[in-house]
Amino acid sequence: MSKEPKFMKVFLDLLPNQPNNKASRRSIANMLRQRFEEALEDSVDRGWELPPIIVQPSGEYLELLLESRELYVAGRFYSCVAMCGIVGERLIKDVLRASMLVQKDGKPQVPSVTALDQFERVDVNGIVRFLKEVGLLSVEATKAAEKLGQLRNQYAHARGRKPQSDALEAIKLLHIVVESTVSIFKEYDIKDGAFVRKA
Repeated sequence: MSKEPKFMKVFLDLLPNQPNNKASRRSIANMLRQRFEEALEDSVDRGWELPPIIVQPSGEYLELLLESRELYVAGRFYSCVAMCGIVGERLIKDVLRASMLVQKDGKPQVPSVTALDQFERVDVNGIVRFLKEVGLLSVEATKAAEKLGQLRNQYAHARGRKPQSDALEAIKLLHIVVESTVSIFKEYDIKDGAFVRKA
């Protein structure tokens, strides 16, 4: 074996080794502020690329939906694609939950939460196709959900090739699913400045 020194590149993060005191906290805060400010203009520009949304503030999906949009604005494209897939899956499974009735002893009833939780283990693609066949998901939303799932899988397995453009596509696909499931405009129109339930 050669005893000559060899040089290699490494990534080094010693931030966690800093003492937890006021001076270190100020220094770290200044570093984070500088990173934030350097990326701010690009983040603002990306904010204009997002589709508008009007949804009811209920259910688990809203916080996740907002997080997926914030990830895109922040330039966290891999995470954005993955989060869009997560939100899309949550919306699809929530549509199934909200519309599920079973007949027992000749009477329709809502399944228990424990029974509905079993769908959390079912592949979402099967649920998407089921919802389409029973008329609860439009053809456009079905295609968007399927394409979003494929895109999410690429990034979940670190096989993404165009993170920024794929993240924007994931956002747009997710919003097609949103429009078909939880958008206000699925059930309401705006007439004379007020929401009016569709006939």
